[in-house]
Amino acid sequence: MAILNYCQHFFILSILVWSLVYFRICAMCVGCTFLGMASLPTIVGLWTVQLLPSTEAPAEPWNEYRLPDTLVPDYYNIMLWPQLQPNVHGLFVFTGNSSVVFKCLRETALILIHSNKLNLTSIDGYLAKLSALGTSVAPSIHKTLMQEMTQYLVIQLKGKLKAGEFYELYTEFVGELADVAGIVATSQMHSTHARKTFPCFDEPAMRAVFYITLIHNRGTVALSNGMEIKKVDTVLDGQPVTVTTFEPTKNMSSYLLALVVSDYTNVTSANDTLIRIWARKKAIEDGHGDYALNITGPILKFFEKYYSVPYPLSKSDQIALPDFYFGAMENWGLVTYKETNLLYQGFISSNANKERTATIIAHELAHMWFGNLVTLKWWNEVWLNEGFAPYVSYLGADFVEPSWNVKDLIILKDVHRVSAVDALASSHPLSSKEEDIIKPEQITEQFDTVSYSKGASVLRMLSDFLTEPVFVQGLNTVDDKSGTVLPLSVKEIMDRWVLQMGFPVVTVNTTTGHVSQMHFLLDPESSIQRPSPFNYEWIVPINWMKVNMIVFSYTNWERLLNQLTENHEVIPVINRAQIVDDAFKLQSALNLDYFYLMFTQTDVYEILQNYTRKHVTPLFYYFKIITEDWSHVPTGHTDQYLGYTLDAAMIRKQDATSVIVYIASNPDDQTLAWNFVRRTGRIQTFTDLIRGITKTFSTESELEKLLQFKSDNSETGFGSGTAALEQAIEKTKANIKWVAENQREVTEWLVAESA
Repeated sequence: MAILNYCQHFFILSILVWSLVYFRICAMCVGCTFLGMASLPTIVGLWTVQLLPSTEAPAEPWNEYRLPDTLVPDYYNIMLWPQLQPNVHGLFVFTGNSSVVFKCLRETALILIHSNKLNLTSIDGYLAKLSALGTSVAPSIHKTLMQEMTQYLVIQLKGKLKAGEFYELYTEFVGELADVAGIVATSQMHSTHARKTFPCFDEPAMRAVFYITLIHNRGTVALSNGMEIKKVDTVLDGQPVTVTTFEPTKNMSSYLLALVVSDYTNVTSANDTLIRIWARKKAIEDGHGDYALNITGPILKFFEKYYSVPYPLSKSDQIALPDFYFGAMENWGLVTYKETNLLYQGFISSNANKERTATIIAHELAHMWFGNLVTLKWWNEVWLNEGFAPYVSYLGADFVEPSWNVKDLIILKDVHRVSAVDALASSHPLSSKEEDIIKPEQITEQFDTVSYSKGASVLRMLSDFLTEPVFVQGLNTVDDKSGTVLPLSVKEIMDRWVLQMGFPVVTVNTTTGHVSQMHFLLDPESSIQRPSPFNYEWIVPINWMKVNMIVFSYTNWERLLNQLTENHEVIPVINRAQIVDDAFKLQSALNLDYFYLMFTQTDVYEILQNYTRKHVTPLFYYFKIITEDWSHVPTGHTDQYLGYTLDAAMIRKQDATSVIVYIASNPDDQTLAWNFVRRTGRIQTFTDLIRGITKTFSTESELEKLLQFKSDNSETGFGSGTAALEQAIEKTKANIKWVAENQREVTEWLVAESA
């Protein structure tokens, strides 16, 4: 079989699970009225009306989380007014109206459209108004209600919609803005939050064109996916406002819609594509957006060549937000970033900050094609989207900063990172069945280290054995090519990496030449509850083994150690990194007699401190001159700092999780941080918190706390953090076992070395 057929077997997945519908612009546009203006921000918590618990049998369509295949949206007309001053009730709200034109694919007397936490206005006694386009007549509405569990606006009709006909559904609504400080209003639609902004068919395959109009205070700037095409100053409800209309978007998923109102300014570069970097005026004046501006154009050009598809939009806006929990979001044409991920301060920011800015920008811009232009059909294949972007982000960053050798960082930041998670019995495959991922919290849970880092690692491996040119051809063509000989089709090889969790450890006997593999587990005695169709075996041709974990004989480890001591440069840097990571991972699973320090909560810790102090103290005095002007930081106020994380005026919400995790990294304050999280119930960032705080849990007491915490909250559950808690428990058990095996020997070594 020709080589690109092998590529096709794998990349045909793109046809099966991705909606390969390229953008289109609908020529029809229905005018919007000002009947209930609308608004936007980090739209998370909103008010709802007529939330009626369903009394129907579970088999009713509105009790299913997936939309039926009877209707498909064509385009939306949306008007929103984010009001950055509180109303008479002291609430920050947005008002709006929306009409969606949809096509009926099969006859039906039921309309289901997502709506969550919106206060819908009654129109002639119903929560929506239905009309037909053309010569058709729309059936009358029989009943409307809100189904809270599945987040639907349910519209039951007296007659049936006709297949092939187009209809328009109009709604007016009020919602509450979340996290408003009266400065910036920004949306975050990903992954199921568009329904909190306006009623919509909120699934990734339900692509449509969006006509957006924003109403905002005069003196502020409104941004969306499309370019601004009209601005009109007027007075509404006694308030002087500006009404900004945008060009229609390309055909896209609802989760990619973006809306921002701010008093920001920008730096601009206009070549083939208008590029604008938006931020606070002071940040722009100080040049903090210049680096992002300088690299965005070249990165876009790189991806145009890489994908063999021109950049499909008229402009590229990127905006730095002062309090944005998500690192960045690839909204098509208006990418939102946490400030520290987009802005770069030349004399203050570190080289690591600069590298992070370059790779994150490349990551988000990669999505403009892979994820936005071509979109996944459903969230069970998140890894294709979120694994591909980090893989090619290293290529994009390497293009603009070739001296950094940034492509090698994928080993440290993705391959090594995910192996610590994928070695757990509680891990999961890259790809899941559609029917297993249906609830919003299940969707959110898919955006984890496995999807991002294992996805990137597996795609890197695929590129490695196909070669990058063939890999790229597989993205862009279905022509037959030859040149790479593989033992099996790419699909057969990749299925074992995509459809089963974990990875193998390969054992090499350098005396006999015998090579074997087994499923690598952090705790070899852990019980695997998830069956595998491949019996946890992988296809690992021996000439690809450099990308896998390898166990050599002790003689070979000694040879490697001697070579690294004598002349380490004969071994490529990424392979040296792999050797170090393999050593730590293998010893963690008791496969290698090497010591990893897991004793922060044991008697060994004091001895470890003495050992560390012995080696660090001379360095401190050597650099003493640097520390003489340091400010004194008082101790004993950690609980106060933890309390600040609840007050956005003291610590930004985007930084609160990091503060708690950093406090927990001090062994003396680990218990304090854990009790704070348990007491305050900061479950909205639970996944990151649980991983950060519990990473060194290694005692029976700490395990008991985790199990008690799980039991105490079993009724409410942990939503998207469920897997993180299970992984924390599993890691803690493995750590306890490791400490029991190694504590005595490590103690003796530290005592001897500290003398």
